[in-house]
Amino acid sequence: MAGIEIYAKRYDDEHGHPPAGRRFWIFQLVSKLGHATFLLTGEVLVYEKALEVAIQAAEKNKSVRIIVEP
Repeated sequence: MAGIEIYAKRYDDEHGHPPAGRRFWIFQLVSKLGHATFLLTGEVLVYEKALEVAIQAAEKNKSVRIIVEP
């Protein structure tokens, strides 16, 4: 996970709290060149587990940032 930034400010601003709970999650994986790929969890997951899935996908895609979508 070294080098992958987790950006959740937009989620926090819209919901009034940091990401938490069980739901379908949407993440945006951003490359060094700024190309974005959306990752949707296909099932309801707690945030911590969903973030693990997003980190694994980001490492495979060599992404530098994960944005938690509201």
